[in-house]
Amino acid sequence: MAELKYFQVETDGPIIIWKFHNPPKNLMNAETATELREQVGAFEINPELRVGIITSATPGLFIQHFDVSILKDWGQALNQLSKEDLAQYLAQLPTPEGFLGSTTKPIICAINGPVEGGGCEMALECDFRFISRDSFMAQLEVYAGFPPGGGGTQRLARLLGSAKALELCLTGRRVYADEAERLGLVVKACDPHELRSVVMAFARELAAKPRLGVINIKKAIHKGLDMSLPEGLTLERKLFIECLQDSESQEIMKFYVELGQDREILSKITKGE
Repeated sequence: MAELKYFQVETDGPIIIWKFHNPPKNLMNAETATELREQVGAFEINPELRVGIITSATPGLFIQHFDVSILKDWGQALNQLSKEDLAQYLAQLPTPEGFLGSTTKPIICAINGPVEGGGCEMALECDFRFISRDSFMAQLEVYAGFPPGGGGTQRLARLLGSAKALELCLTGRRVYADEAERLGLVVKACDPHELRSVVMAFARELAAKPRLGVINIKKAIHKGLDMSLPEGLTLERKLFIECLQDSESQEIMKFYVELGQDREILSKITKGE
């Protein structure tokens, strides 16, 4: 893989950490998105890695937003197209999936600075979000006259409900850390010096769980949301049966039964204690 331009990468056992670094404003662009997507693709096929973490290496800022100069030029170019050409252009764009559609493994976003616009949408793509108390989140696109275009309206509505999604997108207001936790935007708001340790502890807990069980729980929840209830239940049953046959699950269940099915020891078995 080519040398990375926008991300610094660390690994800690089965955990990989991507640190975004595009100073001074940590703006996103097509190159940053492609670089991260390639990293997530490599993570997906690496059997040694189980959990990914996205954070920032730029002090005091997570991601400001997508580079608006690019959006301005894009809009001007689109204005030159006929209605027919514009329709054809839109039809040729790939279906937007985000990280949820490109990896079966958990991705955690450790928000260690303010994040708005496209950066906030990227955070919403992740499976879990943690935020430091000196940070905030916002979908500020309304101030420039357009809606979020990277999934913000859809993911906020699914996460918080349509009324709260409308409020946040139409006001563009900042949601600070403790409110983000109350709303369910993030798993936990942390004091700045505690963010890394809290996120790493959570990541290690996920990494210690049976591999296929984690993958299939994520599949069942994310794919099931796009299905009817009967279809979702059918998917859940299929994934459940698949895991029952898995050698790791079989070994854990065998040991658990032999120890008398004491619920207090189940987590210890999984952690290898």
